[in-house]
Amino acid sequence: MHTVYIIYSPTIDQYFIGQTKDLRITLWQHNAKTNPATAEGKPWEVKFTQQFATRNEALSLEMKLKKKDRAHWEELINSAQPAA
Repeated sequence: MHTVYIIYSPTIDQYFIGQTKDLRITLWQHNAKTNPATAEGKPWEVKFTQQFATRNEALSLEMKLKKKDRAHWEELINSAQPAA
């Protein structure tokens, strides 16, 4: 399984979109500052995930999301949250 994810850093008020085969390891790498694109944002929090059977499917959604704006990402995140 491949996972598309959106993580958020309250420290720098930014989102990051990616795809991975192992979200647990990837999140650890973002928070361990091993990725230059996210090094300044620790701590990163997972806000959205969607799983796919193939990497190509995950890459397709990742690229579509990266072309959208912050308002779209936040709408997606809020629509995926369970109702309280």
